[in-house]
Amino acid sequence: SENNNREWYHEHKDDIKAHLLEPFSGVLEQVSQKLARTRLPLKGSSKTMFRMNRDTRFSNNKKPYKENIGGLLTPSGTKNEASGLVYLHLDSNGGMMAAGFYKFNARQLEPIRQKIIEQPNQWRAVRKALFKAELDLSRENALKSMPRGFNSHESHEYADDIKLKNLIVQQPLTKSAWLKGEVLDQLTGFSKSIAPLIQFRP
Repeated sequence: SENNNREWYHEHKDDIKAHLLEPFSGVLEQVSQKLARTRLPLKGSSKTMFRMNRDTRFSNNKKPYKENIGGLLTPSGTKNEASGLVYLHLDSNGGMMAAGFYKFNARQLEPIRQKIIEQPNQWRAVRKALFKAELDLSRENALKSMPRGFNSHESHEYADDIKLKNLIVQQPLTKSAWLKGEVLDQLTGFSKSIAPLIQFRP
């Protein structure tokens, strides 16, 4: 954050690669191996990491680089994933893990919302699994009223969940989790615990 400029970045590019990017991709790859024979064999690698370069064309923030590293675990092992996924984030404070259906448009959310209405028992099982893992759906960016086409279900047991624009859960990571290598087991456990949510999609 103190040296977010191109000159410093290119001077330290090899260090960033050796001490940040490659170890981060290593975490994704090792967790992929741990998940290979589970009910949700998510995969990640350097191919599912996001670039540190920022697009500053339409932003007031002209810093050329991100000050964090992010990457995905997905069913296909690619970033072009139109399904549920796990996101891993590293920054100077530690970071976090997140999972679920993020930034889906109304058309993509419609079958999920419809399934919640038609199969409340299955959705209840998802909620119970998340509760057991001490996770809860984020309520950020929820609609104030029922989405278009769902007004007749305003009294549904899970109406508040149907209003969500993102069906995601999050869990923070500490600095020590990275420094002690605990992030491997934490990300593996997190990925296993959110499997019912990812697999709920029709």
